[in-house]
Amino acid sequence: MSELPADSPHRAAHTGGRVQAEALERNSVLQLRLLVQYSAEALELWRELCEYQFHLVAERLPTNIKEDLCRTTFRDLVVSGKQITVALINALMERYFGDSNLTDALSARLREICPNLYGAADLKTTKANELLQSAKHQTNKTEQTAMLHKSLELFKQVTVNLDLGGICNQYASVGFYEGIVELCLATAAEQDNQNLAVHLTHTGEDAGEQLLVARRHCYTCITNTLNNLLAMSQGASGIHNNTGVKVSSAAEAEKQLTTMLDFCYRSNDEVFHVFLYEWLIGNGLVNRLLAIKSSYLEPYLRRAAKQPDNLQILDIMWKYYEKEKNYSAAARILAKLADRDRDTDNFTLWDRIDYISRAILCAKACSTSLNNEGEFLHELEDKMDVAQLQLNIYSSLEQMTSNPAAQAALSDLNRLIDISTLYSDYAERFNLAECQLAIIHCAGHHDPLLVQKLWRELLAQEINSTQNLPQVSVMSSLRNKILLLGNIYQAAEKFFPTQFIVQQLEVISCRGGWDQSWVVDTMLQIPTSHSHLHSTYTSLLQMKLPCWEQLGAPYHLHIVTSLLLTSYVAHLNNVPLLERKPLLCEIQDVIDAHVVDLQASVSAGSDVTSALSRFKALQASFNKY
Repeated sequence: MSELPADSPHRAAHTGGRVQAEALERNSVLQLRLLVQYSAEALELWRELCEYQFHLVAERLPTNIKEDLCRTTFRDLVVSGKQITVALINALMERYFGDSNLTDALSARLREICPNLYGAADLKTTKANELLQSAKHQTNKTEQTAMLHKSLELFKQVTVNLDLGGICNQYASVGFYEGIVELCLATAAEQDNQNLAVHLTHTGEDAGEQLLVARRHCYTCITNTLNNLLAMSQGASGIHNNTGVKVSSAAEAEKQLTTMLDFCYRSNDEVFHVFLYEWLIGNGLVNRLLAIKSSYLEPYLRRAAKQPDNLQILDIMWKYYEKEKNYSAAARILAKLADRDRDTDNFTLWDRIDYISRAILCAKACSTSLNNEGEFLHELEDKMDVAQLQLNIYSSLEQMTSNPAAQAALSDLNRLIDISTLYSDYAERFNLAECQLAIIHCAGHHDPLLVQKLWRELLAQEINSTQNLPQVSVMSSLRNKILLLGNIYQAAEKFFPTQFIVQQLEVISCRGGWDQSWVVDTMLQIPTSHSHLHSTYTSLLQMKLPCWEQLGAPYHLHIVTSLLLTSYVAHLNNVPLLERKPLLCEIQDVIDAHVVDLQASVSAGSDVTSALSRFKALQASFNKY
């Protein structure tokens, strides 16, 4: 049978298959050799352990390792039992820590009989552990610190397969928090030597999630210690907990917590900073977070603020910007928070007003004079005005406990509502006259008939709300209401129509039989000037309204005017001298007209007689001016 040509594809395939088969067979032999080698080393280790009283060595194993050891077959020990063999060797070495000659000899022996199970890295780990154990019993603080730092440097050289949690617990027991932070961060960096986790943190990509998980596992050893320090700083005392932390008081725990956090802040591991910020926020330590001086903090807050459920982060961000004196950014975040929809009963209208108020303060603190900043401040102030109106409506509806519709409307009022909706759907719907007046005043809406209607309803509602009280209480309540509203609206006559208000108050006063000077005294307290009141009463007298006849007091305004003018004349010394004489002439003419009217009165009641006497006394007093 002839051979295949050298360049035949069939021959090439045949040759390639044979090479691959030889490679597989060679690899199998090597693997078998390793298996035999590892098996032999495992048996040698086991014999060594037995010589050093295995049961005493096993007592030093962590509980989880003991449990794993009970379930492990020899096959599993050889193939995948690296963690168990390392733990057994460490436990063996720990029995003789303190006797460096013995540990050195034991290390040399292990290197000889099981070099694959106890390599150069394991030797460094043993040395580091021996230094750590010696440091725990060292009374000289300087010597102890030196030992701890030496152990740390050795541990950092062999971060793979370290019992990180156990080492951190031992460091915590001697207060070596710097070592905990440095070792955990070094181990995390070894897990991701290309630093890909930083990119994943920035982008939020799922790819490479295992890198983040591995690094976070290392960081957790840090936060486990922080958790215990935090718990003890909040009241625990004399506790030796599962992370090895020892404190004698809450104050000491607080001090140690601050020390460890300071070590954390110095890290240049951005992924760890993110992990630490999340821990601080999760434990309500926002003030500590804001005290951090780090270039990583603002980018973290910006990224976190882009997440859907970001209200807590926004609440932290405005505080951060305020602290950094970036008042413009703080104001805009506060304004956003005030407008955000929140499906929680805990976020109230008062909270929104608080945010707007803070936003206004920040906006005013901006050093810039750019137009857009001024416009933004104006928008905030307008929003605050409307929110205050909304708060007034809320308070009014809250008092209407017997009105189910009013109570149902309260929940809607916890979100910010535009001014038109406030008027139509709430103030007008529930007949809140005072709130309606406030809204049209805020909006600058001028409608004289509407204003008079609202004042009439407002006064009637105030009287009705106090109808079961004694007369003196009714008078006092109404006066307080007039003084309050007068201070708000008096500067704008179109929302405080003095003549109409005085007329309504005089009708109420006359009908109730109140003191005849009550309206004048109330208006003067706002304060309304004597001259303005004089003009007001003069206009009312000229109108000759039929209501006074209907009330059975046709000379009521004359009587009140006599009281007003008596007060007016008593205050003439406050009028400049050049203006006083023309004013006296005007008043004297008015008095003369009143005297004529009262002298022609058919009724000679005591009130009329007293008013007539006051007018004549005023006439006589003019001689001294």
